[in-house]
Amino acid sequence: MPLLQKPVPNLLRARYHSLVKDVPVVIFTAISALTIQMVALQGEIDWKFALIPPIIRMAIGAILLWFWFKHRHDQPPIENIRRRLDTASSLLILAGLFTFWRSLYLFPITGSFAHYFLIVHNTLYGLCFAFILSKLGAAAYAYNVLLIGAAITCVFLGDIEHPILVAALILVFEVGMLLTMRASNKTFDQWVNATFETESLLKENQRLAQLDVLTELPNRRQFFIEAALQQTQSSLSIGNTCFVVGILDLDHFKPVNDVHGHHVGDLVLSEVGKRLSAINSAGVQFYRLGGDEFAFHLLSDCGHVVLRQVAEEIHKTLAKPMHIDALALTVNASIGACSTCDAQLPAQTMYEHADQALYQAKRAGRGHLQIYSEPFEIQKSA
Repeated sequence: MPLLQKPVPNLLRARYHSLVKDVPVVIFTAISALTIQMVALQGEIDWKFALIPPIIRMAIGAILLWFWFKHRHDQPPIENIRRRLDTASSLLILAGLFTFWRSLYLFPITGSFAHYFLIVHNTLYGLCFAFILSKLGAAAYAYNVLLIGAAITCVFLGDIEHPILVAALILVFEVGMLLTMRASNKTFDQWVNATFETESLLKENQRLAQLDVLTELPNRRQFFIEAALQQTQSSLSIGNTCFVVGILDLDHFKPVNDVHGHHVGDLVLSEVGKRLSAINSAGVQFYRLGGDEFAFHLLSDCGHVVLRQVAEEIHKTLAKPMHIDALALTVNASIGACSTCDAQLPAQTMYEHADQALYQAKRAGRGHLQIYSEPFEIQKSA
């Protein structure tokens, strides 16, 4: 019962959705029990007491059924779920207390048939409801104990033969059902936790499959997947929108590894990844392709104004000194880019063209942007 314990959110949500599916069964069982009660007690007690309380309880059941029908597909936040389960738990215990009082009240004013009915009714329906509502935890057990307690009390109050034996049989039945409930709940909780852990591992594996572990940027595979998607979206855009694929390669990075070791080199790459991630202009998205090679794509204009602004920001960001292991290191990058505004080139082709532009940028002195343009010419951009 959420009133007495606080399950983890995923378990609480699973219990809630499992219970939501059982609501129609619970209400149907309740209405059946109340109908049988009205028929069994008709003529045994005053008709008002035999009919009015069950009708009121049926009306409450109808209201709950309407609430269930209206909200059965809801995906409420965890606090709303907790509040609803707390409310259901409180109502269940109040129903158990009312049933206990009703049994003690009816017993002295009814005959032997009603006595047996009350005993059997409380035993069977107490266990039945508790089992159906077992996802409420302690509230279901408390409800069960109240109804079984009412049944055993009726056994000893009435002129029942062998009351100790009957009470013992009821208790044995009770213990067996409680153990079944406990095993069922434990299995359900284990299944939920195992499913949650499996889904968590799957999501983590998917995340790792999409990320470069060192820089935490999306990896080469994601670059081509997302480039193709972004290119498709840009083709649907209205106006002079161009799709750009860019590659940047760190200049003179090999000496960093050779002089200071691969550990320092990895820290430099990690810092480069952080700095690139912090660039948010023009919706640019960065990736690490491998080694000291990074890539990006963005939507620009036919005059490449946005592309040049992003390139300038990349250079300014990377030019700031990096303080790593008591060293002050600086790096720069050469950038090659390919842009298409009206022709739809495959992402792989755009990457190859950008790579050609990057090669020319390095040949022309490094540290600047080169833009590939048709027909297979490389133009140097300031």
